[in-house]
Amino acid sequence: MAKIVVLLTILTSFFSGCHVNARSKHRDAIVFHDNLNYRSPAGKDTGFDLYVPKGAAKQVPAVVFVHGGYWRNQSRSYYRAFTGLYENFGLALASRGIATAVIDYRLFPGVTPGEQIDDVAAAADFLHQHATEYNIDPAQIFVMGHSAGGHLALMIAWQRQSRAVRGAVALSPILDIAHMRAHKEAEFNRELTVPFFGTGEKDREFSPAIYAAATSLPALILFGEKDYAYLIEQGKTHSEKFSAASWKHIVIDWVKDTDHSDIVMDANTDKDRISDRIAKYIKNLGATR
Repeated sequence: MAKIVVLLTILTSFFSGCHVNARSKHRDAIVFHDNLNYRSPAGKDTGFDLYVPKGAAKQVPAVVFVHGGYWRNQSRSYYRAFTGLYENFGLALASRGIATAVIDYRLFPGVTPGEQIDDVAAAADFLHQHATEYNIDPAQIFVMGHSAGGHLALMIAWQRQSRAVRGAVALSPILDIAHMRAHKEAEFNRELTVPFFGTGEKDREFSPAIYAAATSLPALILFGEKDYAYLIEQGKTHSEKFSAASWKHIVIDWVKDTDHSDIVMDANTDKDRISDRIAKYIKNLGATR
């Protein structure tokens, strides 16, 4: 047992060092604000790390990044010591001129879906209220997330229509809870879908696609070409629907040779296929306000 503990300690130290080195490469270009909190009084599950471009001549756009984990798992520092996961988006986007807040939020079973949406909204409100302090353009704050985090980002943009938010970027998001329920395993539904969303009566209330409209905030939605089958089906269904309605402000597209995990794991690496596109999308929206 002692040998195992020593080995794990060595491995953790090694990979943590890799994580630190990833930051060190960006210290001339990014200011790091760690362990902030968007709740007052501060909550243990509502902290965030903020990555801000250094020395920008004017206020910069900002992103609130929401991690995935099917509403019940992970955190902003999930697997960070080994891969830099989620911090990678802070590094990738801040190095492209976009401040990025990588946040925690309260997880199931301790909260309802509505309370998770409240948390993300509170994070966006915090950036809006403290924009001057961090050189952020208060009119250019976006919500962005992966998987369940993408679902929450779209709920903020489309259901809540937060005044603090300019638009959304969603990576492999769940767009339709009823469709998810119909295509997931019985055990998944028994352990998560039913206790979190109910037996079906609230599926529409918590399905982002229900709120998409001609007047919705703009959104860029990206799925991996090799994503989960039910998410690919959701993406194709709603892409056709939004195209038929001529809603050019909602873009659904596909990332080549990418699955559900790659779309976040590859950020800020030589395999990164999305950070340039996301940064361009956000800056172009800023130019058209």
